[in-house]
Amino acid sequence: MKLYLLIVISIFFSSTGFSGSAHAQNNLYGTFSLGLAQNEIESYELDKFSYKLGIGYQLTPQWDLEASFQGLGAENAGDTAQQNFDVSEFYGLSVSALGKARGQYGDLYYRVGVMMVDAQVQSIGSLVCVPDPLTPGLCSIDESVVAGVLGLGFDLRIFQSTMVRFEVEHIQGQEDYSANAAYIGVRLNF
Repeated sequence: MKLYLLIVISIFFSSTGFSGSAHAQNNLYGTFSLGLAQNEIESYELDKFSYKLGIGYQLTPQWDLEASFQGLGAENAGDTAQQNFDVSEFYGLSVSALGKARGQYGDLYYRVGVMMVDAQVQSIGSLVCVPDPLTPGLCSIDESVVAGVLGLGFDLRIFQSTMVRFEVEHIQGQEDYSANAAYIGVRLNF
């Protein structure tokens, strides 16, 4: 997770640092969104709070390129003494193309991209697995999954450089991983 966050922050600062002209800076934007995500991998499901940090660049009036870091959900629940607990984290780093249609009140867009999802689960009682002789009953998943991203959203224009973002997306990948998420957030043009 820390590595993903470091990569997104590095991309953000390098992008804003290399854009020398005022015209280039107007094409950069940042996003921050909060929402809910439903993750499913193998026999494990997690519905939790989610967040998304992103940086984008407007290539043309109809196309944007966006990189984002997503916290798709985390849980630390249960009681180890009762032999029923779940510890899980789902994070993703993605690159997407956004096709846009401009309107009077904002931009309607669709998202097509690729994501690297880091899924880590340790569970007793929620997963079905082959028993481990060292830790009986403990099942674990530690996967890095390549996934496709499809989304639909609307950026509602509030001010010239500020928009409210509404978005839903579907993520489908290897190892039978899938996720559905809904977000509301802010887009700030630089």
